[in-house]
Amino acid sequence: MTAIRARKKTEIAEEWAELAQDDTLADEKDPELQESINEVCNKGLRYMLRGETNRLMDYRDELSRFGQYFSERNNVAGATFIYVLYKMTEHILPKQMVNLEGIYLVAFEKMFSMLEDSGWQLSSEPEEGEELELVEEPTEADLQNLSYME
Repeated sequence: MTAIRARKKTEIAEEWAELAQDDTLADEKDPELQESINEVCNKGLRYMLRGETNRLMDYRDELSRFGQYFSERNNVAGATFIYVLYKMTEHILPKQMVNLEGIYLVAFEKMFSMLEDSGWQLSSEPEEGEELELVEEPTEADLQNLSYME
């Protein structure tokens, strides 16, 4: 890890720690919360659209810390929003997205609309016991209809 990357990671960790200390973020109408949500969404969009796998892993760590912040303050709406974002980085639209409301719903809808046409594949969360499939496997008939030499 380069010194610049390590310093950036430290700055990000400090930023999230600062957020965790700020009790004013409990209010949905707080401009700081709105700004933080905007930054979190923009960062996630940037990494997903660019396919930056390493940065997505770091982003998931940030989301986990932010989700923990909301959970510790019993902010179910905020924790749900962070969970939905986390799952979206894994190409999954979790069932909990229907519980989003207020600024979290607005942020999710904007983010979803940008991802929808981008090529970032999102699938519904599988039922318990089901496997997640992003792309259907070709059938025998599909394979027979392929002609590479024509």
